[in-house]
Amino acid sequence: MDQPNPSHDAERAAPTLGPRLSRRVQLTVLGLAVALILAGFFVGPALVHLAGLGTHPASSEEEPSAVEGETFRATEKQWQLLNIQPVRELAFQDSFETDGRIALDDDLVTPVFSPFSGHVTKLLVRAGDVVHRGDPLFTIQATELAQAQNDVISAVAALKTAKAQLSLATTNEKRQHDLYSAQGAALKDWQQAQVDLATAQGGMNSASIALAAVRSRLRILGKTDRDIEQIEATPDVLHLDADSVVSAPIGGTVVQRQIGLGQNIVSAASGASSPVFMIGDLSKVWLVANAREDSAPFLQRGDTVQATVVALPGQTFTARLTYVAASIDPNTHRLPVHTELDNSDGALKPEMLASFRILSGSVSSAPAIPESALVYEGESAHVWVANAQTHALEIRQVKLGRMHNGMVEATDGVRAGEEIVTAGALFIDRAVTGD
Repeated sequence: MDQPNPSHDAERAAPTLGPRLSRRVQLTVLGLAVALILAGFFVGPALVHLAGLGTHPASSEEEPSAVEGETFRATEKQWQLLNIQPVRELAFQDSFETDGRIALDDDLVTPVFSPFSGHVTKLLVRAGDVVHRGDPLFTIQATELAQAQNDVISAVAALKTAKAQLSLATTNEKRQHDLYSAQGAALKDWQQAQVDLATAQGGMNSASIALAAVRSRLRILGKTDRDIEQIEATPDVLHLDADSVVSAPIGGTVVQRQIGLGQNIVSAASGASSPVFMIGDLSKVWLVANAREDSAPFLQRGDTVQATVVALPGQTFTARLTYVAASIDPNTHRLPVHTELDNSDGALKPEMLASFRILSGSVSSAPAIPESALVYEGESAHVWVANAQTHALEIRQVKLGRMHNGMVEATDGVRAGEEIVTAGALFIDRAVTGD
């Protein structure tokens, strides 16, 4: 008869706790356990206690936290973990926020049109260059130049003829007057001489005006007074040895260049609709914005503007509204506004994006609550008012108003001097509700 094997009996007698876990499951469980341990280590006791307010039994050394209606009574340890500050009175002012951009000052920008039509032969500046008044921008082979030179030569000849006729008429009038005085000529002869003199004087005036006009035309075409004198002195020579030069009418920065080398352009007189250059003084720029339609009744010239530029973080530019449009833009239903900024250092570039905060109306003081103290429920908000003596935390509904630098105006619900929880309020909510 076989003897029973004790080890086998022991194996059969031992109760099983369930199916054996696979190695992968074991590793997964082990990993989760390690993660939980590390999370508890790094989060720290503050979150552990705050997240568990009212959910874990207190130690035998202190009274447990309690909930009484809308009041939460914290333990000493829980109280130490809260950040509590008094409500302060702060100055608030109505403000309106919008987005905008840096723009050229329209009063300091000049569009440059070509004074004549022709073929662009040289480009002497490019966008971004700084120019002074009178600096050459480009040269052009003007088709009107030859005609203008012919016109000035003809005008000079006409003026010479008019001068000669005037001299002759003056002499004849004097002679007829002397003869009539000596009774050597008829009255009608003297009167005719007077008419001829008046006609000659009119011709002289017309010739002078015509010459001045064609001289001005040559100046527009880039010719100097010395060039014009040379043309008039040598009428038999066609002066086409140099192209016409278009110069800068003002000093500033070349903002745009709209022509290319070899391009045929037309003059402003011939109907050109677009300038060939834009020159602006960038020492002062505009901050341009489009305010919301509902803010239009409150905005007016002189309102303070605080602006920040995306490209220049950390800098705040303060100015005053210098322009408020008289009407709403029908396409955007926004109100165009702008202000002026000094840009002597050239840091602000046209088309940079900017954020506007426009302060409007009078300044008034009111209780201020840090945004971190507010707990929102739908459209309402509340704070936790603290009693340092009893460690009681009372929920208090508040009505909110204006905002400024992370502080919110409390129009109702709390008074200046009352202490509120500014960090940890959300955890108290969860402890009270059991979420």
